[in-house]
Amino acid sequence: MLVRSSIDRSSRALEDYLMAIYRLEELFGEARTTVLTNELSVKPATISKMISKLAAKNLIIWEPYKGVRLSEKGRAIAEKIVRRHRIAEYFLVNILNMDSVKAHRYAHMMEHLPEEFFDKLYEFLGKPSICPHGNPIPGATPSTDVLKAKPLIKFSIGLTIRIVRILCTAGGEIIADIYKLGIDIGKRVKIVSFSERGIVLEIDEKRILVEYRYTLAIYGVPVE
Repeated sequence: MLVRSSIDRSSRALEDYLMAIYRLEELFGEARTTVLTNELSVKPATISKMISKLAAKNLIIWEPYKGVRLSEKGRAIAEKIVRRHRIAEYFLVNILNMDSVKAHRYAHMMEHLPEEFFDKLYEFLGKPSICPHGNPIPGATPSTDVLKAKPLIKFSIGLTIRIVRILCTAGGEIIADIYKLGIDIGKRVKIVSFSERGIVLEIDEKRILVEYRYTLAIYGVPVE
């Protein structure tokens, strides 16, 4: 039993790392080791040790002093974890009516359950294509909006944007902060101006400043 428990912990740690790298790639195109350290709340020495293991297993492409990216093999594993996580989120929010930020955190605990459980849950839920935050569930056919969506930073002043995706991090801090600003899936926002700190948006007849670090996580499509 002790051996099995040790194996389970090792497997979960590996999955957590791959999931974190996947999310950081969604946000920044790569996972820098310093950011990965903050994302997983571990020491730099621990990150370096695990990165070496992942590289040895050909799960990541590692450029020392720069960052890491998932290999084809690593991405295939990460997408399975992401699929389980987003199915769990959908269940918690749409069936149990749980707050979406709490659901994100609980889904992280559930994502290590067996694949068979999620296959049956996915069927029960009617095979949704996106999670409550608008992010695609791997294996499902993505909507046109998801395929066309771009981060807010990519749009021009004066455009009205409909929010269709909000990217997430491990603890859910980014989505929690974004929702507190009044931004949610389906909301319409207008790009008013760019400043040194971020983008000024008009939403619900008021103006708010969204810091640049959040604009990379907020995806939308222009309103025709």
